[in-house]
Amino acid sequence: MSSSEVGRESGMLRSLNRLLIIIGFGSFLVLARLGLAGRFASFSSTSFLIAAAVLGLAAIVATVVLYYFLRKVTAFLDNDAAEQARFLDTLDIRYVDVAIFITAALSLLLELALIRWQSSVLEFVAFYKNFSLLACFAGLGLGYGLAGRDRIPLLTVIPLLAWQFGFLMMTRLVPVFGSIPFPEQLTMGLGKTNLVQAAALYLLLTVVFLLTAVTFLPVGQLCGRLMERRSKLRAYGLNLLGSLAGVLLMLGESFAWTPPLVWFALCFLALLLFHVRKSSTMLTASLFTLVGATALAWWPINPLWNRVYTPYQLLEIYPNDTGYTEIRAAGHYYQHIHNLAGECLTAEMVDFRNYYDFAYKASPALADVAVVGAGTGNDVAAALRAGAGKVDAIEIDPAILQVGKMSHPEKPYTDPRTTAVNDDARSFLRRTDRMYDLIVYGLLDSHTLLSQGSSVRLDSFVYTIEGLREARSRLKPDGMIALSFVVLSDSLARKIYLMMEQAFDGRPPICIATGFTGAVIFLESNDSNWKLPPTLIADTGFIEMNEKYADPALHADVSTDDWPFFYMPERVFPKSYLVMIFQIVALSLLLAANFLNETPKFSHLSFFFLGVGFMLIETKGITEMGLTFGNTWHIIGIVIAGILLMAFLGNCAVQWFNIKNTFIPYLLLWASLGIGWYVSKLGGFESTTLGRLETAIVLTCPLLFSGILFSTLLANRGHVAGIMAMNLLGAICGGLLEYSSMYLGFRSLYVLAAVCYVLAFLSELLLKDKEAAVL
Repeated sequence: MSSSEVGRESGMLRSLNRLLIIIGFGSFLVLARLGLAGRFASFSSTSFLIAAAVLGLAAIVATVVLYYFLRKVTAFLDNDAAEQARFLDTLDIRYVDVAIFITAALSLLLELALIRWQSSVLEFVAFYKNFSLLACFAGLGLGYGLAGRDRIPLLTVIPLLAWQFGFLMMTRLVPVFGSIPFPEQLTMGLGKTNLVQAAALYLLLTVVFLLTAVTFLPVGQLCGRLMERRSKLRAYGLNLLGSLAGVLLMLGESFAWTPPLVWFALCFLALLLFHVRKSSTMLTASLFTLVGATALAWWPINPLWNRVYTPYQLLEIYPNDTGYTEIRAAGHYYQHIHNLAGECLTAEMVDFRNYYDFAYKASPALADVAVVGAGTGNDVAAALRAGAGKVDAIEIDPAILQVGKMSHPEKPYTDPRTTAVNDDARSFLRRTDRMYDLIVYGLLDSHTLLSQGSSVRLDSFVYTIEGLREARSRLKPDGMIALSFVVLSDSLARKIYLMMEQAFDGRPPICIATGFTGAVIFLESNDSNWKLPPTLIADTGFIEMNEKYADPALHADVSTDDWPFFYMPERVFPKSYLVMIFQIVALSLLLAANFLNETPKFSHLSFFFLGVGFMLIETKGITEMGLTFGNTWHIIGIVIAGILLMAFLGNCAVQWFNIKNTFIPYLLLWASLGIGWYVSKLGGFESTTLGRLETAIVLTCPLLFSGILFSTLLANRGHVAGIMAMNLLGAICGGLLEYSSMYLGFRSLYVLAAVCYVLAFLSELLLKDKEAAVL
């Protein structure tokens, strides 16, 4: 490279190198922490300090090596980044539309794939996927803002992905991050952190956030650069169509239970299409593709565990020492298949059998039984052993259902009395016309979130007052509900007690502590005269806990469809989440500061507020549509696709009808938000076909009017790339504001969204006044 070319070397590449040094040092520190936890935990304090010093020094040395390596390759990267920008500017106009479509599909598919993959590798991210989503938004938003630069370092994307794959795989070698630093919310299978663990966890999250954001930065540049070559509305419409294609691709991959290697293979292929222009670039990208694919194929680390990527989560399946199957989800214990038939049972197995049989011995009739959260079939087998006439076994995860059918030694799913139902429990109980003698909640607990943009867990709407009332409506006059749950605290048990009490018109439930993994059984009957058989507790050795959980001094807040945070015993503002919010804001500012002279202009402030508002109503739409139609993976996927479709229809409406004035779309948007808030306050529409149609209309209208508004403003404002950048930055703030629902409830999102759209409207008025003053 000549001296004149070196002089033209982009400041953007230097900024990128600075970030990579920070990421590299953080990565080495995390790995040093793993080394300490894995090899020196039993050493004396002196040995531990020496080991820490040695590993810290190794991290510094590794960072220095990385620094000199980046200096060596910067010239090559800079030259290729400049050629990449020229290639996009000179691409035949006939192919630009297709390129916009492909890059938009790539960005959405890569986003969804990375969010799913990170949550399967890092246990705690399975409960807080919003973090991964916001990291993707930060990178894409900044990338759109930098789309006009003369360097697009697209060649760094695949190496950065390979870096992340290898780094996070190494963190799996020592499971020191199996904890959650948020005490306001309980988490099944994960404990609380001490200060040192929390610091290590936040350091890991910092590395992951920056790695993800820097990976998406060139992808955002790629999309924005191509969109600038077409008219704004056309480019935005193609972007939406490509994004829709990305969602549909992930839906197809989820349907086929494909592993991460397949998800990312399509992303690698799309990226390689933009590297064919030069043999050296293509060779480099192909080599790192091979490295990344090898890292993905190399995991699982333990080949004895069979790993299945269901549409909801990663399941790890292993025939344990007893000869029966154990399942882990999100990296920790989830279910265990038991053979409780016959007389040759150990003392421990007798306790297990007493737990599973208890509800059926307590119920006066068993002609019709429903098991929600049927899992691999332990509860179903117990129902059949007790002589149930007909059993509906409802399980949301098809892979867990399949494992039960194939591996359970008592074969409960092949019994002609059993009907396996692959559905969301709440949705099934709402739609079925069958009536039951007994409805059993079989330790139904979720290890994943409803969607990547929400803090609601998959089972949250099952455990609400409204959900329990719907279950009660499916009981016969003398029917019973038996709700079993591993109570993580006395407050959580009190919460379930209060919810059961309210669902049954103020009658307190009977609470039985079983000693089985901390499970407590809560029993309620439609028959107000029903009593628990007097010898049942004595025969099993269980303990009645009514007095303890009835104590009003034990404070708890019940879950409702508006506030469905079942794992929060008390409705408190999640102060510990402020640390994560501060971390995301600080890291986003760090990213922007490294490209300070190249950030988007703030004249598009209204698009920022539109992004905030849209993220809020999108979250509300996903949760409420899932509640209405079922929280199954395909319903949520269709809802996300529908959101993009509404935005596309809004874009088409602006072009078809030549909409110029934004006042009417603003009014319609505010009106639709007001109607949605009012309907939500009344408890929603009825669970009929007409009611579900009305719900869909109420929830999609704000999305449609928001799409019309965005496209109308887009047609009258500056560069599309800068506008997309501001909109995505607003979406990050919307994602952070969504956490307020953990205290205020989901209905508050309507109010917050309406306020954001008012701010967008005022921003437009101020901008017009400023432009008029200049003229």
